[in-house]
Amino acid sequence: MSRLIWHQAVLQNMFDSVIAVDTRQRIMLMNPAAERLLGYTIKEIQGQDFSEILTLENSEYRNEIRQSLQTVLETGQHEIFTSQTEFIQQTELNSKNGGNIAPLYEHPGKIMGALFVFYNQNQYLNPGLCSEDLERFIVRSPVAIALFDRNMRYLATSRRWIDDYRLEDNLQGRSHYEVFPEIPNHWRVAHQQCLAGSILRNEELFPREGGAAHWINWIIQPWYESRNSIGGMVILTEDITDRKHLEQENQELLEQLVAAQKIESLGRLTGGIAHDFNNMLNVIQGHVGLALLDIDTDHPIHHHLTEIRDAAERSTELTQQLLSFSSREESEPRLIELNQSIEGMLRILKRLIAEEIEFVWEPESEGCIVKMDPSQIDQILANLCVNASDAISGIGTITLKTENREFDHEFCKAHPEYLPGHFVMLSVSDTGPGIDPATQARIFEPFFTTKPQGKGTGLGLSTVAGIVKQNQGFVRVENQPGSGSTFQIFLPCRRDGKPLPYLEPAVRAPVGTNEMILLIDDEPMLAKISREILLSLGYRVIIATSPREAIQMMLDFKGTVDLLITDVVMPEMNGQELYHALQKLQPNLNVLYMSGYTLHIMAEQGITSEENSFLKKPFSRNELAVKVRQVLQQN
Repeated sequence: MSRLIWHQAVLQNMFDSVIAVDTRQRIMLMNPAAERLLGYTIKEIQGQDFSEILTLENSEYRNEIRQSLQTVLETGQHEIFTSQTEFIQQTELNSKNGGNIAPLYEHPGKIMGALFVFYNQNQYLNPGLCSEDLERFIVRSPVAIALFDRNMRYLATSRRWIDDYRLEDNLQGRSHYEVFPEIPNHWRVAHQQCLAGSILRNEELFPREGGAAHWINWIIQPWYESRNSIGGMVILTEDITDRKHLEQENQELLEQLVAAQKIESLGRLTGGIAHDFNNMLNVIQGHVGLALLDIDTDHPIHHHLTEIRDAAERSTELTQQLLSFSSREESEPRLIELNQSIEGMLRILKRLIAEEIEFVWEPESEGCIVKMDPSQIDQILANLCVNASDAISGIGTITLKTENREFDHEFCKAHPEYLPGHFVMLSVSDTGPGIDPATQARIFEPFFTTKPQGKGTGLGLSTVAGIVKQNQGFVRVENQPGSGSTFQIFLPCRRDGKPLPYLEPAVRAPVGTNEMILLIDDEPMLAKISREILLSLGYRVIIATSPREAIQMMLDFKGTVDLLITDVVMPEMNGQELYHALQKLQPNLNVLYMSGYTLHIMAEQGITSEENSFLKKPFSRNELAVKVRQVLQQN
């Protein structure tokens, strides 16, 4: 029921004459007592200016009442007046006992009007002689309302009050503080302020005896047994627990939206940085590849060059993760032997942790075959090991372990956090101080972090949880405060599968036969090293760094171009648009697209993963050689 409807119900049951006006002093409502006093029905005078209806024996006092009404509307203060009032109506009813003006609130803080009360012939509220009309109104009121004397003894309550607070039916004469011993002290102070003449309101949590807690919106207001004598107070409450829960849910949804927007913004930034870094990695790989061609394997520098090549390849995988994160591209799962994948990452993992921390690797003796994107394994390991390292202050140990585990349905019934089936468990343990329960409950939330500002984003563990869930696994955290914590990753085991063997790159790359290649890349350093690689493979090459330059070169070139190698995402026009423009000059032109962006972005540019004419950056000399021959030989 809205506040307006409730106030209308109040008016209908009060025995004093009450008129409700809006902020412009126009009559909105009045009760039957006021209709009898005025001689008009509400329909006859609704919307009229209050001062046009009321006339007083003393015009100065009339202005005083008008000003008092305006003060109530502007300040919310309670005004009391005395007057010899009479109305120019068909009756000679008088109000000899004055009255009061009370603010009418739409909600706390916003006044929607005022109640103008004329006391009827000494019919004041009396704690010993509670009016039958008022008592009937209180009892039948659809809201939780109670009437008290100055000693906070109950005079009357509504049915809703009894039901809301699960109280006994007969409370009359009992102390409010006896019925509610859990009432906080500041409420008792508010009661004393009300009995001194204040009108108070608030909404707050009310903890009940027994552990229950409800959000309560309460209003307390004194009632007067005479013009200058307060007889007690009226308390009106509303249980707003459901509304508060809804507000909390809305706030959580808003926080999730903000988090999603942060992730989207972070993804865009990450994608741009990773793409540029990919180009630099391609330059590094290209130069290292050419250098390895000119150095014997027993040369001292050969080992350093291979280390640079391996580091660049590993960095390529990491930047690919960033690009996948930025574009939300689907992963590319395949069968892998988990122990072998971890052992390939151990060297990098040891560099991620502090030197004083011992790193222990305990692999399962049997095969641990899972189906997932290998780069996701690297991402899980990097996040868990960095967190474990940060948890240890000084000397400590991080233990990385794999183990085959099986859980049947009976076990899972008793332990609902597990899933039935065969799993490979990957665990990372540390000897840090452990995780307190409050933190453990939130560690997988995006952007939640206990690290100092600038030391962590709060995305690491949420990313781990997302990867594991995507691969039909689950995560458990074993924690012993003071003795460290263990993160257990359970991934479905594929015992019948056979992972693809690791193939060393071919020693000799396929070479060209003096074909002419036009290469376009808007990164000059990458265009230059790609040209050198192609020249070393036996091709003739002309390069451009923009689509407009490439078109001009094609116009100026007198011979036939056998192959166009073009970046996809470029200013002026994309790679496919450039190819179509050059086809008008040479219809039989072959094309090889290249890009460091993910296939998700390529699809937006009209390039699909099924095409043989696509080369992903960064690429090695061999990868470029193989792809160029494929495109040239398919026609």
